[in-house]
Amino acid sequence: MQWNLHLILKASACCLTALCLTLGSTALIADEKGDKKGDEKKEEVKKEEPKKEAPKKEEPKKEAEKPAPKKEEPKKEEPKAPAVTVKTLVTNLENPSGIAIQAGTGHVFVASRYGVYRYDAKGKTVDLEIAGYPTDIYGKGPMYNIGPLGLAFLDKDHLVVGDGSRPDAEELVRIYKVGDKPVAKWVKEDTAVQTLGPIKASDKSAKGEGNFYGVAVGGGDIFITCNGDDTKGWVAKSVVKDGKAGPLELTIATKEATSVDAPVAITFSPDGKELVIGQMGEMNVANDALLTFYDPKTGKLTKSLKTGLSDIAGLAYSPKTKKLYATDFSWVDTTKGGLFELKIDGDKVTAEKIVSLDKPAAIAFDAEGNLYLTAFGTQGKDAEKSPGSLAIINAGL
Repeated sequence: MQWNLHLILKASACCLTALCLTLGSTALIADEKGDKKGDEKKEEVKKEEPKKEAPKKEEPKKEAEKPAPKKEEPKKEEPKAPAVTVKTLVTNLENPSGIAIQAGTGHVFVASRYGVYRYDAKGKTVDLEIAGYPTDIYGKGPMYNIGPLGLAFLDKDHLVVGDGSRPDAEELVRIYKVGDKPVAKWVKEDTAVQTLGPIKASDKSAKGEGNFYGVAVGGGDIFITCNGDDTKGWVAKSVVKDGKAGPLELTIATKEATSVDAPVAITFSPDGKELVIGQMGEMNVANDALLTFYDPKTGKLTKSLKTGLSDIAGLAYSPKTKKLYATDFSWVDTTKGGLFELKIDGDKVTAEKIVSLDKPAAIAFDAEGNLYLTAFGTQGKDAEKSPGSLAIINAGL
């Protein structure tokens, strides 16, 4: 007799199913009635038809809510300042330095090794106005032949010229009468209507003073930066009375006040209440230049600020924006020279470079806000042509 293995397994499975259903129903009743293990009456197991449930759409699990990101207000970007264009007006100048602009005519007077020139911006003409100066040498490392240096107008018709053409203790400050038009022929440097100085050696100045690089007129006085006794760093002052300039008096010892040498650039604040001086510092030391403020009446230092610049050679406030600008000659590395805006915030100065310049010197604004600047430049292949220049940056600074 042969066993049908398939039938045997099927029968066994049916028996096991019946047994499980019986035990499962007993256990279910025990759970419902408490401690009773079962009912004596066996109830017929009802076969429940599986409920047909509509398929559920699973809702995506909600992740823990993250705090909504803060909505940042779009930052308003400051409009970028247009690129500055430096336009050269006059070339072939030998180590030009001081600049002064005549009221009324707008004529630009420039000091260089050989004398003082007049540039007429409207007529585009250049004329030698004052000449016949001797020559002195200035600088450490690179040496430069220099003549007259600082310039400023005392009034519309009188130009103050600081000398640099002689040895210290012999140099002079001269005041010339100039007209609205160029002279037919240049005048000699000794034809000034007034001569101040020299400042000879004394108990105030061991060697006497010279290299009158910066000239500023304000409050009825003339202030002149001097280079002579390096332990003092003098600024000289002339009191003007009834149109006449008084003798030069050593009034502010900037080196003693700041511990940094060489006052060079000088100007007045727009309100005329502060005398602003750039301490150039040592030529062979980088980033030591200071921006300093003095009370012009008392000569007292009110503020001394580090600038990060190396050799401040020019200072000027824009008549339109009242912003302060400086040139850095940068003797240590002239590739870093240029025009900078000096932004003052409390006791901090940020020097923002406007444009690179090749050995820049003085700067001056005209009434319309045009900035004129001089630069020594670098000697080219043509030894007969001087590298110095007068240039302009059109109004906007």
